[in-house]
Amino acid sequence: HGPYKLSQSLHGGKKVASVVPEVNIVHSVHLILNFGAIIPREWTSDTVLDDCHTFWLNSYLDGYTFCIFK
Repeated sequence: HGPYKLSQSLHGGKKVASVVPEVNIVHSVHLILNFGAIIPREWTSDTVLDDCHTFWLNSYLDGYTFCIFK
């Protein structure tokens, strides 16, 4: 069970996104930034989901998350 790498989906250089209906959300997840050796100073808590392009999913957050992603 290694960490899962998540990246933004791009098509023609533009972000691809969709709205997920609330009834389809089963569980929240814990994302860990993949920022390299140094965190860019311009990143803020308000913009980091747009600024960072790759994340790691923490599948060890709790027993339920671990079982879903094993």
